[in-house]
Amino acid sequence: MTDISKLMTDWVKAMSSLDVTKGSEQLLNVLASLDVPGVNMDALVASQRENLEALSAANRATMEGIKAVGEWQMKILQQTMQELMAAIGSLANIGSPQEMVAVETELTKKAFETAVRKMRELAEIVTKANQQATDALVNRIPASLDEIREVLKLPQPPEPESPREVTQYMR
Repeated sequence: MTDISKLMTDWVKAMSSLDVTKGSEQLLNVLASLDVPGVNMDALVASQRENLEALSAANRATMEGIKAVGEWQMKILQQTMQELMAAIGSLANIGSPQEMVAVETELTKKAFETAVRKMRELAEIVTKANQQATDALVNRIPASLDEIREVLKLPQPPEPESPREVTQYMR
């Protein structure tokens, strides 16, 4: 019992350090060492390994999304600073107050349009990363459930015969 407790403690530490592969292998080793009557632990561990691979793929997609957002923010900061310096330079050559208001109005309009465009770009980056992470998991879940059902030798759920029966299953 002490060995399992230590393994679980080590697993929690590994998972909290975001080292998914190390923590996953430790957890799979704990599962493989269990002796559950009537359960093919090798098949269960193989199934869970595929689940963890899908989780790792989702994690990679998330990290790539975070990296893309950071790179995008740095690019925007650099562009903003360049545009700010150019705007300050153009304000120095303005003579009348009316010209100053006209130039400031145009600069404000361009800044607003740029901000909206950049926010759309950021939303696209985040949406793409979320979709990739979600796809990695969603594509794995049905197969995982079938594998668990097979390992545990559970019967297949009956197919509903009518729409009314579908709603009964949902309750």
